[in-house]
Amino acid sequence: MSEIQREWQHLFDVFEQRLLAQQPASVLDVGCGRGTLVQRLSLASIPATGVDPAADGTHPQIIAAAADKLPFDDAAFEWVTLRHVPHHLPDVQAAFTECARVARKGLLIAEPWFDTVEPAQRTAERWDLWWKRQHERAGQIHRPCLTLLDLQAALPTGFKLAAEHYRRPAEIPVHAIQELAVPLAAHLHGSDPDTHELEAILEQGRSGGFSYNGTLIVTALKA
Repeated sequence: MSEIQREWQHLFDVFEQRLLAQQPASVLDVGCGRGTLVQRLSLASIPATGVDPAADGTHPQIIAAAADKLPFDDAAFEWVTLRHVPHHLPDVQAAFTECARVARKGLLIAEPWFDTVEPAQRTAERWDLWWKRQHERAGQIHRPCLTLLDLQAALPTGFKLAAEHYRRPAEIPVHAIQELAVPLAAHLHGSDPDTHELEAILEQGRSGGFSYNGTLIVTALKA
């Protein structure tokens, strides 16, 4: 397991722990990807369903659907989760409204978070913005991370919120992000500003370090 995969898994585990602390009777995981959370909840005998626009129908518990058009009745699930999903959504407010509709108890939301007091985290955030910009240029939706205020503004009324900024300091070698950048940078011309920006980010990482992001976890309980 690479350094990046290890830290991704750690943050995933933290999110799962926060969810299990709520003792959920049922869960809808929005933007579930390959369904890792759905599978782990199922192993714990917790009824779980996932939705993702890219679902291919191979997993019976994962349905192809958009976050703002959920094919479920009102209050169909006790909890709805969105882990590091909001910055991928075309309309965050519409998605949160729909998630609130199908949730009986609440929403558990997480977004990547950078502690920019630290130089290595400022480099990491700069890299994150570069990486997302390349995805956006390729036609994907991959926007800057939402802040707590952004998430609060997008949620409908009637929720009691609790927020946690969590990060485990973890250095990531510069070569790891350089390897991730190679296929994206291959499409850039030498004169493209993002070519020079990547070079500056890598140099900043070599001199001041590069560390993995943390996570902002918001528990939104229905009043």
